[in-house]
Amino acid sequence: MQFYKIEGVGMRVVLSLLIVLIYWSLDSYQAMLNFNISYTQAILLEYEQTNYFIKFIIAGLIFSISLITIKSTKNTEVQKEKPKQEPEQLDAIYKISDIILSPVPLHKQLNSIVTTMEEKLKIKTAFIASFEQDAILLLNTNDSLSKIGITNKYVPHNNGLAKQSLNNLLSICFLEKRDFVDDIIIIGSKSYRALVKTYKDKHSGKPLGLMVTILDEENKQDYSNFLSKISEQIAFTITLTKKKNDAIKAQSQYNAQFSSMDMQLNIPNNSKLQEMIEHELKRSQRYGTKLSLMLIEVDHIKNLSNIFSEKETISLKKDIISVLKKGVRETDLFGKWTDEHFAIVAPDVDFRGTKSFADKLNRKLQEHRFSKAGKITCSYGITSFSPKDSIGEFRKRAENALKAAIENGGNSIEVKILV
Repeated sequence: MQFYKIEGVGMRVVLSLLIVLIYWSLDSYQAMLNFNISYTQAILLEYEQTNYFIKFIIAGLIFSISLITIKSTKNTEVQKEKPKQEPEQLDAIYKISDIILSPVPLHKQLNSIVTTMEEKLKIKTAFIASFEQDAILLLNTNDSLSKIGITNKYVPHNNGLAKQSLNNLLSICFLEKRDFVDDIIIIGSKSYRALVKTYKDKHSGKPLGLMVTILDEENKQDYSNFLSKISEQIAFTITLTKKKNDAIKAQSQYNAQFSSMDMQLNIPNNSKLQEMIEHELKRSQRYGTKLSLMLIEVDHIKNLSNIFSEKETISLKKDIISVLKKGVRETDLFGKWTDEHFAIVAPDVDFRGTKSFADKLNRKLQEHRFSKAGKITCSYGITSFSPKDSIGEFRKRAENALKAAIENGGNSIEVKILV
């Protein structure tokens, strides 16, 4: 569907919704691959890692920006006071509109835009570049650029630039933020006509970069209106891509933060515990520091789960965690080992210090009465790392110590070490 075929508000809304649907489908497919869920779950956002706020913000941005751009493009085409477009320029605009709507990466979109201009307008080449802090970076990589000697980066602050060089022209546009320049430049030993159009953020008006069209010096055709329209569409797709990438980055940071957390109990899960164990093992091997691991099981937790509802069981576990965590040092990590077991990774402490700590935890539990369950006891399995250990043996020994404590009838502390 092309912009020039859209008639009325209804059709513009339908097209904008279609764009949102394409985004939603592609993003859901990516979520399906990333989180090993069904496509239906991804579409309906039925997975823990999703961030509803960010997801709907992206969809809203895509809808509103595309609606504004479609309306803007349609309105500018029907304004009679604008110069009449040449047929080949109109054809190129329609084709580029289709490219902007296509669900492909930005780099491929920009390459296709330049290819279309080369085919429809018979230009030598063109490039779209972004303004960075201290450089002008090309965003497309068409083969025609390297053929006439255009590089992928230009530095605008260099002194002594040749007067008719492309670098000098780009520097002037960068530093003076000119909207449009039509000038003759020399690349190699050949002269070309260069048209430089700044594309800007639609809302702030801030220049984002340049669109540069290179023509034969003898080509005197007027491209100003064409470049004005195309620069708006380029600004739209670049801005949209940046906002989407920012949102994806925020989503990734959110996932990284919470993927290592048990969301129900609000404590680190096993992957976070393993990460700390690996880190502390390396530190112990390098510097000879101590490291202990304590595994904890709430006695008769399965019976309690049968008595109480799921919600009540989770609430009870949270209360138990609250008591257990009161004695945990800032350098320790308390987390979820399995569905029924907790763990404390204790750096710089040997098994004796860890057993003393378990005794204190046990006393705290004995002094506490839980609202529905009454008295609660726990079983503790403790081990310390030995230079002869592997990480697997270290973890297994702690699990064996806990198993022995449970077999003792619960409310017991067992220590196993490698001697």
